[in-house]
Amino acid sequence: MSRPAYDRPSRVSVDPPFGRLDSPLHGRDDLIDEIVRAGEFADERPSVHILCGMGGSGKSHVALEIARRARADGRTVWWVQAGRLNSGMREVVSQLGASETQVDQAWAGMISATDLVWRYLNQAAQPWLLIFDSADEPAALGPTDGVLADGTGWLRRPEADDGMVIVTSRDGNRATWGTWSTLHQVRPLDSDAGAQVLIDRAGTQAGDPADARELSRELGGLPLALRAAGNYLRSVNASPVWRGSSTITTFADYLAAVQRRFRAPRDAADVDLDESLGLEIVREVDDISLDLLARRQLQQSRPLLNVLACLSTSPVPYEVVLKPAILAESPLFKGLTAAQRVRVLEGIGDLALVDFDVQEDVNDPAFAHVLSLHPLVHAMFRDRDEVREQIADYHGVVMKLLLAATEGQNPDYPADWANWDVLVPHLVEAVREYLAPQKHKHDPETVRRALELARLTARYLIAVGLPGSAYDILEPIVRGCAAYDHDLDRPQVLALRHELGRTWLERNQPEMADRVLRQVIADRTRVLGSDDADTLASRHKLTKAIMAQRQWPEAETELRQIVAAEDQVRGPEHWDTMIVRHSLALAVLAQQRAPEAEEMLHAILEVRYRLWPLNQPETWQARHTLARCMQSQGRLAEAEAELRATLATVEPRHADRSEVLAIRYTLAAVLLLAEQVDAAIEEYERLLADRRRLLGDTHLDTLQVEHALRRLRNGG
Repeated sequence: MSRPAYDRPSRVSVDPPFGRLDSPLHGRDDLIDEIVRAGEFADERPSVHILCGMGGSGKSHVALEIARRARADGRTVWWVQAGRLNSGMREVVSQLGASETQVDQAWAGMISATDLVWRYLNQAAQPWLLIFDSADEPAALGPTDGVLADGTGWLRRPEADDGMVIVTSRDGNRATWGTWSTLHQVRPLDSDAGAQVLIDRAGTQAGDPADARELSRELGGLPLALRAAGNYLRSVNASPVWRGSSTITTFADYLAAVQRRFRAPRDAADVDLDESLGLEIVREVDDISLDLLARRQLQQSRPLLNVLACLSTSPVPYEVVLKPAILAESPLFKGLTAAQRVRVLEGIGDLALVDFDVQEDVNDPAFAHVLSLHPLVHAMFRDRDEVREQIADYHGVVMKLLLAATEGQNPDYPADWANWDVLVPHLVEAVREYLAPQKHKHDPETVRRALELARLTARYLIAVGLPGSAYDILEPIVRGCAAYDHDLDRPQVLALRHELGRTWLERNQPEMADRVLRQVIADRTRVLGSDDADTLASRHKLTKAIMAQRQWPEAETELRQIVAAEDQVRGPEHWDTMIVRHSLALAVLAQQRAPEAEEMLHAILEVRYRLWPLNQPETWQARHTLARCMQSQGRLAEAEAELRATLATVEPRHADRSEVLAIRYTLAAVLLLAEQVDAAIEEYERLLADRRRLLGDTHLDTLQVEHALRRLRNGG
C-alpha cells in the first residue's frame, strides 16, 4: 500500500539548470569536444570525467554545455548538486523506474542505496549522462566504508557502454578520483576568449576588442571575474542615473581601476575594489576554498597564501623560499613542520589555487620547481583584512624567508644568475612594499633585512647589465630613508648609495658617478675608516669614473694606493683585489705602457685560472685587456687567438652581454689590422645586427660599429 502524497519525501529537480547558459561559451571547444567524443566511444575511452579547477574557472558552465549537447543528441541527462546528493540520487533512481518500496528500503538503510541506483543506471535502456556538480568534498561521493577510488559509492564507472559521468570539483588530486576517472583541468581563458566573454556581457559600447583583451589579461582570464566585470559595465551603462564624470563605463576605465587597486600600497586610501567593481563574488569563491582546506585540517593554508600574496605574481621557487623552519618561528605558523608544509602545498594545489611547474632553463632543482598564484587570487589575498591587521608579522616573515633564500647565491657570480632571475621579482616586490612611505611602524630588524635584499638585488641587476633597473629600485629607497628611521650615514644606507653610484657609472655617466661616489667615500671614511673594505670598494669605483673621464695618471695613482691597501685588508689573491689589479693594468695600458700592462695581466690571469672557472665576466675582461696589449705591440695573431679562445668560454645564454660584444668589436678590429678584410666585414656585420637588436639603431655602440663597417665597405 503506497503512502499518501503528503507523506512522501519532497522531490528535487535533477534537470540541468540551462538558464545559466545565458551567453555563448568561449575558449572551451577543445575540452568539450574531447569529452563528447569520449562519450561516443565509451567502449574504448574512460566514461568518468572530472572537470577540476580553481573556483570561478567555469567548470559548471563547461558541464552545462556538454549536458545541452548530450540532451540534443537524445541522451537522458541528470544534474545532481553535490550538496543534495541523497535527495538528488533518490530522484534519479525513481526516474529510472525503481519502485517506491525499493527506494524507501534503500533510503531507510535496509539495502544499499548506491547499489540500487547503479543497478538501474547500468540497466538503463537509453544512453545517459549523470553530472555531479560542485563536488568539492569528493569523499561525499564515496562509500561509507571505503574511499571514493574504490568505485563503490555514488561515483562509479558505468558498466553500460552508453553511460557517462561528469563531476565538477575544485579537487584536482589524481589519487582522489581513482584510475578509472579522467581528470580535465579547466584553466583560465586566453586573452581572446576572455575578451569575447567581456564583450558578450558588457556590449560593444564598453570598448573595442583590444581593450577587452587587456582587461582579460589583467583579470587572469578567470571566467567568474570576467562575467562580473562585464555585468558591472553593462549595469552602469544601462542605468538611467548619471553617476558623475568619474564613472567607470569602459573596459579601459575598469582596467585602470583594477590596476590602481591591485598595485597600490596596502595603506593607500582608494576605493574598495570588490565592492565598487562587482568582484566581491571572487572573494566569496576564495573563501569557500579556504573553508574546504580548513575542514581538511589544513588551517595553515590561509597564512601561507597570504605570504605568497606578499610576493610577486611571478613563479615562486617554493622549496627555497618557503622554508619550514623559518615559517615555524613566526606567530603566523606556530609549530609548522616540513611534512605539514608539504600537505598544505598539496592541498592548495589540489584546489587549483596554485599551479606547480618546473622551469627548464634553471639547473638547480630547488629553484626550478616553482608554483604560481593566479593573479586575481594573488590580488584578493593581498587585500585581505587579516593581512592588513597582521602586516608587521607578514612583512617580518617574508623578509626572513627571502634573505634566507639568497644564502649561498652570489649576485656577481654568473653560475648563480639563473637562480637570481627567479628570486628577483619577489625581492623587488617585497622590498618596495615594505620600505614605501606608509603608515605602519617599521621594525628595525625587518628594515635591516629589506635593505640587504635591496643591495643584493641591485648588485645582481648591475652584474647582468641592467643598471637602470637597479637605479629605479635604489633611488627611492635612499631618498626616503628617513621614513624607516635611517639617515644617509647608516652603513646599510651607505652601501645602497655606493650601488647607486655604480648605476651612474654603468649607464655611461661618469661625472654623476664621480660626484656621488666622492660623497660616499667621504662618509664611509668618516664612519668606517679609510682602509675599511667598503671604503676601498667605493674608492675603486671612483677610479673607474675617473678612468671613464680619461684622467689616467690620477686613476693610476689612486689605484696603486688601493691595491696596496687591499693586499693588507683582503689579501693579494682576493676576488676584489684581482678586480682592482685589472683596473690598474687598464690605466697603465691607456698610457701606452703595453708591456708593463701585459705583465700585470699574466699575473692576474695566473691567479684567476688557478682559483676560479674560466666562464666569468671578470676573466673575459682580463683576457680581453691582455689581447689589447698584444694588439698594441703588433702581435696580431696572438691577439686574435686570445680573443677567440676567450669567446669559446662564453655560454650561449651570456652571448649578449656587453663584455662579450666588446670582445667581438676588438676581434673585428684585429682582423682588419691583420688585413683579413672579408673576415672583419663578416664580424662587423654580425656585431651590428646584434647591437641593433639589443641596443637600438641610435645607441652610440651601434653607431660605432655602423661607422666602422661603412668606412670598411667604402675602402676607408
